[in-house]
Amino acid sequence: MNPRAAAHRILAETRQGSFADQVAERVLPLVAQRDRGLALEIAYGCLRLRARLDRRIEACTDRPLKRIEAEVLDWLRSGTYELTELRTPSHAAVNETVKQARRAGSGAGTGFLNAVLRAVASDESDPFPDAREDPVGHMSTHGSHPEWLVRRWLERWSKHEVSALINHGNRPPPVVVRLIADLPPDALAAVARDGVEVAALPPWPRSYRLERGTPVEALERLPAVIQDPAASAVVDCLGDEIRAPVYDACAAPGTKTMGLAARTNGIVVAADASRRRIGRVRAVAARLGLPVATVVADARGPALASAATVLADVPCTGTGVLRRRPDARWRLDRDSLAELVELQREILDGCAGIVEEGGTLLYSTCSLESEENEMQVEAFLSRTPGFARDELRPGDFPNGCVTPAGDLFVRPWAHDADGSYAARLRRVG
Repeated sequence: MNPRAAAHRILAETRQGSFADQVAERVLPLVAQRDRGLALEIAYGCLRLRARLDRRIEACTDRPLKRIEAEVLDWLRSGTYELTELRTPSHAAVNETVKQARRAGSGAGTGFLNAVLRAVASDESDPFPDAREDPVGHMSTHGSHPEWLVRRWLERWSKHEVSALINHGNRPPPVVVRLIADLPPDALAAVARDGVEVAALPPWPRSYRLERGTPVEALERLPAVIQDPAASAVVDCLGDEIRAPVYDACAAPGTKTMGLAARTNGIVVAADASRRRIGRVRAVAARLGLPVATVVADARGPALASAATVLADVPCTGTGVLRRRPDARWRLDRDSLAELVELQREILDGCAGIVEEGGTLLYSTCSLESEENEMQVEAFLSRTPGFARDELRPGDFPNGCVTPAGDLFVRPWAHDADGSYAARLRRVG
């Protein structure tokens, strides 16, 4: 399959309601190995920078975007992305995009597509609001983030920090592997000779950036999972020896589960509401040879009667991982935030009910929003007198990752990682 056609299919199915990563998983195997990187770069780039691309397209046509056929608009975005972000030579970007659109059946729309892309290729104007005079406008168009989210962030952080956060969210993330077992000193050198090269990320223990080779090859040769350091740090909140039994209430896709199982001398039960997703957890455990029991269960009603350690890695807005989930920023709104906060409250209350006296409840999100993080925890502690915050030690984590209250909070722009939050709570009575 042509990489531009594959990118267009990912954009089209995502626009129709599918998740981009799931569509990509189906479509990319149809593309030659050498072209998969280009297909994914175009598709994910268009999703991340949709507002930026739309502003450039608007500057080169007098037709409102809402009057452009959706299929043609997807082609316009992908062609504009190649022209302005990938710097593909204009003749190649325009001609190939139009050719693939014609093959896909866009028909009469290709003349309009050709004219607009040629106008984009020759346009030297700056169609974006001034960053100093209108920072919200600039960050929501050139920065390509929802305006309501930009305004929220500017209420908490400086313009410099929010700008850095947005820039971080618009960059493709590196592939990072997390070792779940110690290796002999020469093991990584041997793996490098086999075509897979990784480089240590010093602030983050057992985390390595993939420098050469594919993720599949890395997982075939290393006892590891693909996991951002910010997600790894959540499991690190529990220390090197985790008391069993352990219950992971929202386990899929299972990378945190494996971190738990590698540090526990006892049973680890992984639960998820989705049978398909819990099957993936089971497959990862089998690959790594880790003793993980799996069960389909709603996190609000745990499948165990009691556990010494409970991880509630709850569904959230995911505003800390927007670089990794390029379509997520356009799905979010204030209503979905409110709905998730309520779901998180129910999960916290359900999981708290099975924690043994003296046991640990670790609450975590990949969100940057206060309502989902510290405010959620404070509300839980105020209504649940049997629990208290078990503060983390700043020295156990990279500088600046532990809040004054003793929680984990990884800021993407400060730590060059995803965003994550975790609070360690102890049942004291």
